[in-house]
Amino acid sequence: MVFKNYFIKKISAFTLAEVLITLGIIGVVAAMTLPSLVNEHNNKQYVVAFKKLYSNFSNAIIMFKADQGCEGIDIATCIEGMGYGDNNCDAFAEVAKKMKYVEMAPDGASAGSWVPDVSYNYYGDQVSNGYGMVNRTGIGCFYALPDGMVLNVDVDANAFKVLVDTNGRKGPNRFGKDVHTFTVGCGDISEELTNICISTQKDIFPFISNTFPAQVTKGLCSMESYLQGGCDDANMFPNIGDGASPSLYILTMDKLPDYREIAAKVSGFKP
Repeated sequence: MVFKNYFIKKISAFTLAEVLITLGIIGVVAAMTLPSLVNEHNNKQYVVAFKKLYSNFSNAIIMFKADQGCEGIDIATCIEGMGYGDNNCDAFAEVAKKMKYVEMAPDGASAGSWVPDVSYNYYGDQVSNGYGMVNRTGIGCFYALPDGMVLNVDVDANAFKVLVDTNGRKGPNRFGKDVHTFTVGCGDISEELTNICISTQKDIFPFISNTFPAQVTKGLCSMESYLQGGCDDANMFPNIGDGASPSLYILTMDKLPDYREIAAKVSGFKP
């Protein structure tokens, strides 16, 4: 009689309890890291959108100067030579055309349903009523761009004070994240600072005008401070020096200011 040997191979496997414990650990790790990853992704999108806007806006100003015969002339003198008065939307119309705007609300934000309902300053405080923010209580000339960006422009006789929300009605509608500011030209400043402004041979300055309400300029280094050498492009803290320069910070550092770090060190600053 022939006997066959059968070998039974023992197979190792996880028990149900072990599987559940492993899944639980994975879930905890995911819960801890996913918000951070999502936040980092959103921040990167804000940076990309702002840099795209800055590039498009710079090109629009170059084309605008060419149309006005202002090559080699500072933008403040160019705008002043157009002869438009204060807050005249017609002065910015040609720039807006270069950016291929799709809608305009020259009589204030309330005329445009595409304008964000609310907006927030650098500290994270809600701001309304007046110049200096992109919201439906704001004053100025409002434009909607094809990619959803919304511009609010306060026209001076020799400057355009431009605020932009890079994702329109989507949140967070906050300065330094999706809301940014430019001063094109010199604006309402002293003769001494105007001369300094012209001598820089720059057309676009990523700083807010000091003529806007204090609730808007809170914590920000202004155009006037910049011309006096008071703005640090690497400073994100609103309580240091003449304040933070988030728009310039992004252009220089290629990232958003760290709002959590700021909130941990600055009283009243919301992360």
